[in-house]
Amino acid sequence: MEHKEEVKSSLHHLPRNPVKKRAPVHDARRVSKAAIDAPNALVVDKPKGPKDVEIITNALNKHFIFTSLTEENRSSLISQMKHYTLAPHEIVFEQEQPGVNFFVIASGQLEVLVNSRRVNIMNPGDSFGELALLHDSVRSATVITIERTTMWGLDRKTFRSAVESVNAQNYQENKRFIESVPLFQILTPIQKENLVGSLSTLKFRSKERIVNEGDPGDLFYIIKEGSVVCTQGGKEIREMGRGDFFGEQALLYNSVRTASIIALNDVKCVAIGRDRLTKVLGTHLQQIIYQNSKRMALDRSEVLCKLDPEQSSRIISNLRVESYSKGRVVIPAGIGKGAKMFIVLKGKLKTRSNALIGELFNCLGDKEIIQHSDEIYEEEVISDGDCDIAEITKQQFEECIGGHFEQATANNEALIALKRVQVLRGLSQEKLQNLISVLRIQDFESGDIIVQQNSPGETFYIVKSGRVDVLRDGVLVRTITKLDYFGERSVLFNENRTATVVANGNITCWVLHRQDFLRLVDETIRQNLIKRIELQDDNISLRDLVVVKVLGKGMFGNVFLVADKNRSRLYALKTVSRKKIERYEIQENLVLERKILLQLDNMFILKLVRTFKDTKRIYFLTEFVRGLDLFDVLRQLNLVSDRDSKFYAGCLILMFEHLHEREIIYRDLKPENVMVDEEGYPKLIDFGIAKIVQGRTYTVVGTPHYMAPEVIVGKGYGLAADFWSVGIMLYEFVCGGVPFGEEEEDPYVIYEKVIERKLVYPSFVDQRLPSKPVIDQLLSKNPAMRTGGSITNLKSHPWFHGFNWETLANKQMTTPYKPRLPDLTREIQTSLKACKDLNEIITKEEAADEPPPGKGRRQNNIPESWDQEF
Repeated sequence: MEHKEEVKSSLHHLPRNPVKKRAPVHDARRVSKAAIDAPNALVVDKPKGPKDVEIITNALNKHFIFTSLTEENRSSLISQMKHYTLAPHEIVFEQEQPGVNFFVIASGQLEVLVNSRRVNIMNPGDSFGELALLHDSVRSATVITIERTTMWGLDRKTFRSAVESVNAQNYQENKRFIESVPLFQILTPIQKENLVGSLSTLKFRSKERIVNEGDPGDLFYIIKEGSVVCTQGGKEIREMGRGDFFGEQALLYNSVRTASIIALNDVKCVAIGRDRLTKVLGTHLQQIIYQNSKRMALDRSEVLCKLDPEQSSRIISNLRVESYSKGRVVIPAGIGKGAKMFIVLKGKLKTRSNALIGELFNCLGDKEIIQHSDEIYEEEVISDGDCDIAEITKQQFEECIGGHFEQATANNEALIALKRVQVLRGLSQEKLQNLISVLRIQDFESGDIIVQQNSPGETFYIVKSGRVDVLRDGVLVRTITKLDYFGERSVLFNENRTATVVANGNITCWVLHRQDFLRLVDETIRQNLIKRIELQDDNISLRDLVVVKVLGKGMFGNVFLVADKNRSRLYALKTVSRKKIERYEIQENLVLERKILLQLDNMFILKLVRTFKDTKRIYFLTEFVRGLDLFDVLRQLNLVSDRDSKFYAGCLILMFEHLHEREIIYRDLKPENVMVDEEGYPKLIDFGIAKIVQGRTYTVVGTPHYMAPEVIVGKGYGLAADFWSVGIMLYEFVCGGVPFGEEEEDPYVIYEKVIERKLVYPSFVDQRLPSKPVIDQLLSKNPAMRTGGSITNLKSHPWFHGFNWETLANKQMTTPYKPRLPDLTREIQTSLKACKDLNEIITKEEAADEPPPGKGRRQNNIPESWDQEF
């Protein structure tokens, strides 16, 4: 027993690596000086004979960069490699200098020097410089020819464009194919995207049998190239070509093949199996098809489209599906039309007299179920062929929507309005519904003064209909119309009204009283809302700010802790000098960073207050996150418990749920980019390499240990790459280090280990580790499988069973660690008292880090007015 306790104690103090991971290995904002490899070489386009192709192919097979490519990709790259000839004692490239080429030695010898010491000699067939093809990085050694040498060279631009163009074309083709298949048309855009990423490419030779009649099968095929013949009982039925598909029954019903398919010539297909489809979409295809069909039917209904997403989801979950064979009675004669609602999911419905009454996606009884209709079905409604029908009773319907339709949808209008209120946007659906229950409707006649400037305020108003005029000191400031609001600060602050509001015509408002708000929203949530509203003060100017101290210095800018001298509020101010902007040509990146940050309003993500500009620099004013970064917190916690791992992983998932809903991919998740605030809650910072992406992007960017395999190989990736990084961090929480290349520093070696994906858990970790299944899922090589079909499915993973997402989102959960932080009061008071010139302090910091001379030119695609919105 004593021995066990001793082991347990030693594990608790298992040392984590104290060295922080390096900055992103590639930064799209960074423009290196022109890299020229083998400057004295004779470079020509030269035809390649069979022996040349063999030497190059053998060399390529030694590097994962090329082995992960298709045969088509590799052939294209080989054809574009150039021939280099160098004399003896010529430098190919030098250590610590940027490079862009990969070389395969055709003849001669070269030596490799590290810190001027020979470490290797290379001969024909050897290759070197492969990391330069992935991203902008300096060489780790010097390479010099020993004798006359010839080489085949491939540069990064050629490599990237060749790989990207082929894969982008394949991706677009596969996407079009998926969208053309009726079976998949009902899927959501995200479901289709996941499906595209899970397709496999298969090739068949002329006369080869692809499918045998009577055999079991679970693969569904779509023809990309060539043509096939379909036979049944040895008899030819039809020919199929590009864009045609077969095998869909195997996906739905796990049935045997009903026909044989034979290739008429060389055929290329994309295929997906039932098991993979289930993993990608998170459930059975038939169920997903029907869930989506129900949703589409509700959206198409003139009346049911007014329901909110929550109400629609409850109805969809409660609709019971019944199957009917041809001619069976679906609705008996004499049944009330308002007693039940029916949705056609498959087939058609007709009356006994053969009148068509319903087809795919039609709702029957949708109007009647909300109108309390006394109408009845005069004759039987029967199935016209095999039919699947979803049905729900009136009682179930009203339970799902929360009462009578009129009242429930009136609440929806109020819900839409509440969600538009900046102060309330962070509240959960449940909290908003509670607020709706205490909203009161109040009418005002034209000319009525609703709010008087300088008077106390206890109520908040949303305009339901009509319009009001807002006046400050008797001057019209603006006019507010339907679903706009005023007086919102009254529910949080005990402040006098800042303006007078007068009814412009007869109007109706929803009214929320402060006491009702405080009764329904507890103190923790109220304090969080107060902090958020304080960050929305866009009246603040640079003149109001004084520097307290420097928070950090980066390649492109500096970050200062600043205080508002009028209110003593703290902010972080990121400054980027125009000299650096011009030198590194980062205008587009700053515009994108601003655009991204303006879209984000989440408790777990850094909040942008506003941006500024002047003749010297661009400024980002953000909230000040007072705390430690997660890297340092993990060194305090050491091995993180299962409960605490769930807390941090849950926070990361909520961050990415918010980002991905806005089609923003972060691309550099690591502990150093997550701050743990004074309350112990994580907050995502540094959006310098984030991107708005629809579909796929191709840039190799990120920090090696946390980069997803699909990012490294450069064949295109989407939002799911962020969830690989979540998996890496969850492993790091419970195992004390990253799973791939923890002891490595060489990016290429790390990449090899990531691609290999040999996921091994340390011996001191219990093999029954509760988080192991979710780590394995997040670190799936297939991006579509990481969330189990959707973020909702990921949040429902068995590991999260009993986890209260609502409590976490409202920041009401006990945090694992609260940083001990120094008191800043004296520093702040000293700064406010001294009130030193902001520009003078920033200029002094910038003087120590002047950028090197620029290239003296402006990129053609950067307009002079690029900063007009700052």
